[in-house]
Amino acid sequence: MSRRSFDSQTLGKTGEQKAADYLVNSGYRIRERNYRCRAGEIDIIAEISEYIVFVEVKSRLETHEKINPLISVTKAKQFRLRNLGEIFIKHRKIKDYQPRFDVIGVTFSNEDRFELEHIENAF
Repeated sequence: MSRRSFDSQTLGKTGEQKAADYLVNSGYRIRERNYRCRAGEIDIIAEISEYIVFVEVKSRLETHEKINPLISVTKAKQFRLRNLGEIFIKHRKIKDYQPRFDVIGVTFSNEDRFELEHIENAF
């Protein structure tokens, strides 16, 4: 896959896979990916110690402007993710975990070269 073959869907899926790999290698257990309900979608739901972690993944291609993908997590998106997290916890009857909302930004310069930034407890 060359830089030119990175359409937005491929870019998003590749970024989510890199984020999931990073989380697993960092000791997280992936509980679900792409959880969907009427209210929207959560990219990754993981567990680590006492936390159930709802992860929003933002992927970008590197540009001359060096725009960080994390800036696209707006207040409206944060509100929607909190709501989705509450729905997931209620739907799955989760009681023993503290919810946490993380954001992972993945910036690709090409298929094999990327930078990943993980912000724990982002909001």
